[in-house]
Amino acid sequence: MSIRLIAILLSLPFFILAQENETEEVPIPIEEQRNNKIKALLDVVKENKSIYVQKDQVRVKNFIDLVDERESMLTKAKQDLANEKIRNERLEARFEANEKQLAELEESLQIKIGVLGELFGVTRQFAGELLSSTESAVTFTEYPDRGNILRDIGETQVHNLDQLQNLWISYLDEIVSSGEVKTIDANIIDKNGESITGEVIRYGHFNTTYKSKFVTPVPELNGFELLQRQPEREILRNIRKHQRSDDYRMTSIDPTRGFLLSLYLDKPGWIDRIAQGKSIGFIIILIGISGFIFSIYKIYQLRLQEKDIVADDAKVKIEMENSIRNTASYESKENILDEFIINYTGKLEWGANWVKFFAAVAPLLGLLGTVIGMIETFQAITLFGTGDPKQMAGGISQALVTTMLGLIVAAPLLGLYTYISQKVSNLSQVLEEKASYLLARD
Repeated sequence: MSIRLIAILLSLPFFILAQENETEEVPIPIEEQRNNKIKALLDVVKENKSIYVQKDQVRVKNFIDLVDERESMLTKAKQDLANEKIRNERLEARFEANEKQLAELEESLQIKIGVLGELFGVTRQFAGELLSSTESAVTFTEYPDRGNILRDIGETQVHNLDQLQNLWISYLDEIVSSGEVKTIDANIIDKNGESITGEVIRYGHFNTTYKSKFVTPVPELNGFELLQRQPEREILRNIRKHQRSDDYRMTSIDPTRGFLLSLYLDKPGWIDRIAQGKSIGFIIILIGISGFIFSIYKIYQLRLQEKDIVADDAKVKIEMENSIRNTASYESKENILDEFIINYTGKLEWGANWVKFFAAVAPLLGLLGTVIGMIETFQAITLFGTGDPKQMAGGISQALVTTMLGLIVAAPLLGLYTYISQKVSNLSQVLEEKASYLLARD
């Protein structure tokens, strides 16, 4: 009994749970579910409507405030425009009055100036001329304020006494400085572009030198620039002698105030001259060097052969004696000696024709370079016309330089060939004399 009671008690919770499950699984009708959803949606719409209404009210209020602000700004802008129109009319009236007053004052000024107007015009003219000549003059470092003074005089319509006096003093300074040799401290820009400070000697208004070399003024750099290419040594030597002497000595100046010196920058050196000949010029130089080297070698060879021929115990004499020692007849000896002379003369004459060849081919190549240069010149004339001579300068330079190089090479080579030929002839004559002596002795 007790066991059955315990089993019933243990199964009671499961029974209760099953009853609860059966009660929860009772389905809700579909119509009721739909109504519940619609009701919930309606509640959400009502809530959101109140929120959106409040936001729209705020936006409407802000828009009304903005419209009021814009209307206020428009009203103010219209008022400002009206004020500016009034101000513009007032300024236009003042401008017209000032224009009229200015015309009256200018007329009055011209009347009061009278003949002084011509004086002021001449003053401005002379101030401008002096300014243009002194801005790049060699004296610009000695009068640094002169440019501003002259520029002020040139821009002034009516000059005062101080300005007239400054112009007069400036001209007096120019007159004095034009005739003096003066040493000044200035900045010098060397060939490497470096700036140094040194003593520059100024020769009037003509030119300036630094350590016996010419320099040109560079106002932009507030100094002088050493010429990249100096004049001839004779001119520099005169400058050097003048600077080292305390007495009067002749020296060289540039009467064009630097123009002639500037031409030295464009003057080609001997390397530039050779380069103008282009490939033909270098070939001529190569032929000339080869010809000179071969000529020297040939002359040296002839000197050695001369020792073998002229000396009393000469090698050639011994060879000639040995060649005819076992020969009895006169005719046989003569034939042997003639053959010996012919063979040895061939050795003496070897290479002489090459010297002649070098001397002959050099001017021919120069003529070829001349023809090529003239062709290039005519082509330049065809393309660019004759308006710019620089377009033709390259061809003309090649034509003339190659001809010059050909003549320079040919002339000494021809002289060397003449010397070699004469030497060969003399040695051949000595051989014949020795052969005749041997025949006569036997």
